[in-house]
Amino acid sequence: MTNNILLVENHGADFYKSRLKYATYLIQNGWNVFVLVPDDEYTDQIRKSGLIVYTYVRDHRENWLKQVLRIRKAYHRIFTENHIDIVHSYRLFPNFINVLVNIFSRRKVVLHITGLGIVYSNSSLKYLVYRQISNLIYFFMISFSDITIVQNPNDRNDLLFFPFMRKKLVLIKGSGVDTKLFSFDPYFRESIRIEYNIDSTELLFMCVTRLIWEKGIREMVSAFQEICKSQPHVKLIIVGSPHTNNPRYVTAEYIESMKGSNNIIFAGSHDNIPQLLCAADVFIYPSYYREGVPRSILEALSIGLPIITTNTPGCNLTVMEGCNGYLIESRSAKAIYDTIHKFLEEPAQLKNMGLKSRTIVEENFRDIVIYEQLRQVY
Repeated sequence: MTNNILLVENHGADFYKSRLKYATYLIQNGWNVFVLVPDDEYTDQIRKSGLIVYTYVRDHRENWLKQVLRIRKAYHRIFTENHIDIVHSYRLFPNFINVLVNIFSRRKVVLHITGLGIVYSNSSLKYLVYRQISNLIYFFMISFSDITIVQNPNDRNDLLFFPFMRKKLVLIKGSGVDTKLFSFDPYFRESIRIEYNIDSTELLFMCVTRLIWEKGIREMVSAFQEICKSQPHVKLIIVGSPHTNNPRYVTAEYIESMKGSNNIIFAGSHDNIPQLLCAADVFIYPSYYREGVPRSILEALSIGLPIITTNTPGCNLTVMEGCNGYLIESRSAKAIYDTIHKFLEEPAQLKNMGLKSRTIVEENFRDIVIYEQLRQVY
C-alpha cells in the first residue's frame, strides 16, 4: 500500500488555511505526509502542526525559468531524502512542475485544479490568446498526469480535450469545509457588530474574497451605493485585500475612495473569518472569475447564511435557487440591486434559507466527505 505522499501548494498561506487539516487527516489514516511550499510567514505555523515541511524561495520578480530551476532543486532534495509514492499538487505552477519533474518517474502524479482563473474569465483578444496558450499547458499536464482533479463540471468539460482524458479527469466538488470551526456563535455576532458599529436592526451583507475586479467588486459596490440612498439600514462589509500579483487587482485608490461611506466598509484581511461571518445576515459573492468551488461561500454556508452569488461555474453548485439563496446574472449591478430588494421585501426568509445552507454544506461539502473522496483517488 502507498504510504508516502508529498503535498505541494503555491503559497504557505493557502496550505495553512486549506490543506493543513487534510494533511492531518491523512496522517491519522496511516500516511506519511511531506509538504513543499514557498518560504513565507506561514511556514513555521505549518511545521508546528508536526508535518515535515520543505521550502523554497519564490520571487515573483524573477523570470519563470529561474523559479522552475529553484523548485526542481527542492523536489530533488525531497526525492533523495524520502521515498515519495504520490505527489499531489495544487494550482497551475505547482501542477506544471509536478508533471515536469515526474514525467519519467514511477511516482503517481495527482494534479488539483482549483479553478481556471482570470484567463478564462475575460473575452478580450489578449485573454483569448492567453487562453489558447493555457489550453496547451493544461493538455500537456493532464496527458502526463495519473489523475487530474477538478472542482466543477464546467472545468471538466472545458479540459476534456480528447476522449482518452476522460478517465484522468476526476470531479470532486471543492476542498471541503470544517463545519465545527465554521458554525454560528451569537456571541461573535454581537461583538463583531459592535466593533463595526452595526446596529442589531441593520441588514448586514458580507463578502470575503481576494480583491480583484473579476470578483464583482465594482458591480457590488455600485449596487449598494444605489440601494443605500433609500435604505440606509443596509450595510456591506468586504473582507480581503488586493491580490497585487494579479494584474486585475482592485487599486488602493479605489478602496480609499470608499472611506467616506457609512454603508460600505472595506475591512482588509482578517484571520478571524469564522467570527466575522457570524455577524452577517447574508453572504454575497458576485464573482465572474473562473472559480473551482469558492471556499468563502462554503464557509458562509457552514455558518448558516443565505447566499447571493452568480450563476457561473463553481458558484452555482452552492445555491438551490430560492431555497438557500439566489443565483444572479454576472457583471450586473442591477441583478445585485434587485436581489438585495428580495431580502428587504421578505426578511422572514433569512432564517429558513440559512438553515438550508447549513444542511447543504453538511451533506455535500463537509471536509470529511471531501477527504474520503480524495483518498479514494489515490
